[in-house]
Amino acid sequence: MNSNEPDRSPTTKPAKEHPVPSRDYQDPYVQRILEAAESLFAENGLEPVSMYGIAKRAGIGQGSLYRRFTDKGEICSALLSTSSERFLSRLEQELQATTGASNSLEDLQSSIEQVVDFIDQHAELLQMIKSEFTGKKQLTQFEHPIFRRLNEVMTQRLRRAADDGLLIAVDPQFAATALIAVLSPDLYLYQQKLHNSTKEEISRGVLALFVTGIQRT
Repeated sequence: MNSNEPDRSPTTKPAKEHPVPSRDYQDPYVQRILEAAESLFAENGLEPVSMYGIAKRAGIGQGSLYRRFTDKGEICSALLSTSSERFLSRLEQELQATTGASNSLEDLQSSIEQVVDFIDQHAELLQMIKSEFTGKKQLTQFEHPIFRRLNEVMTQRLRRAADDGLLIAVDPQFAATALIAVLSPDLYLYQQKLHNSTKEEISRGVLALFVTGIQRT
């Protein structure tokens, strides 16, 4: 290992009840870890890569790694943080910009299509984040910050369409939660890998359920 930081921690993974402190993205060790993980994920996919392998590629001790990230899910979250924040901010800004200014049903469809695009680009990272989050915290994916913000956007989109009289009698909040469930990365990967579904086919299927399917005729 080429680490210059004293590595006094055991090589075994620390207990989950000891949270990692706020992460400093200017920390050169954090950057080395993220670069190593990104390159290993690109070469091998997410599942085969271990925390040990990431530490070895980064040239640091496992203690140094675990002081910054408790598991691969946290590394995935860090890798995805910039793009997910940009994506969610764009959806939220569009929601504000289109208040009373456009066709609410078309806006709903546009938001769904953008989510499908984002999942298509980051499905495996999102799946890893979801798995680590739900396993570690014993919570549902709906409680993860990414999915909570997405749920709020979709609830507002559905509520606007309902208020415009464009939907059948449906609870916007429940419909949004159901939509988020369908937009889950594991469902996306399942359709893609087991049924050879394309992004366009998945998008059409989601729109058929949550736009056409609840539209007032």
